[in-house]
Amino acid sequence: MDNGPPDEQAERRRGGGHTGPGGGAVFGSTGPQGHRQRMRERVLRHGAVGLADYELIEMLLFSGVPRRDTKPLAKALINQFGSLSDVLTAQPAALRAAGAPERSAGLFGCVAQLAASPPREAGPERLTLDSWNSIFLYASSRLMLSPQGQVRALFLDSHNTLLVDEALPGQPLDDEAEAATQLMRRAVAHHACAVITVHLVQDDAQLDQALAQARALAVAIGKAAPRLAISAHGHLAVGRAQWLSFSYDGEES
Repeated sequence: MDNGPPDEQAERRRGGGHTGPGGGAVFGSTGPQGHRQRMRERVLRHGAVGLADYELIEMLLFSGVPRRDTKPLAKALINQFGSLSDVLTAQPAALRAAGAPERSAGLFGCVAQLAASPPREAGPERLTLDSWNSIFLYASSRLMLSPQGQVRALFLDSHNTLLVDEALPGQPLDDEAEAATQLMRRAVAHHACAVITVHLVQDDAQLDQALAQARALAVAIGKAAPRLAISAHGHLAVGRAQWLSFSYDGEES
């Protein structure tokens, strides 16, 4: 990805919703948000081993179906395609025709690709984040378990392969100079050649505001990175069904 000017690229991606059989009724007492929180806590405590196949699909649907119960759709997808593996390897167009939102259909393909990749003896399998779409899909998976409002840094090697994903400590949007300094130190420690910052936003309606708040941080990173021969690819504000981004170089225009 080429570095660009600090002007916004006003790019948006909208995810679709789905109403399951019978209107996709939400849980009567706690609603889907309570159910989702319990599932996240369950995975954090015990891992995903104990989840049923439809529950794994439910979690992959969370980012594409922000507010509705995803269980009916998850079960419907397994019934239609036959198994968890068949759902994950289905063509995106077929998944969308079956009711899966575009955002989740793309995420299914990424999970299947990762599962099919052969293990490397030299170390764990790593992701290549060489486009905004690949970064967006990766960030969508982070939204499942990471605290909302968090700013994360993705450190990449010379081939845009993810080395490390870390949360920026403190309040990086309030003290951008210190945050940029700490970020560069971490980049050097990880032997990173490039860095991308990602802001996990709670509400899609707040994306414009979140991107504006991050401009000073992005400019500070854009100035500091070239001094260490590190590429600053850009900044992403990721919501539940949309994202905005801008790229920047080391000089203010």
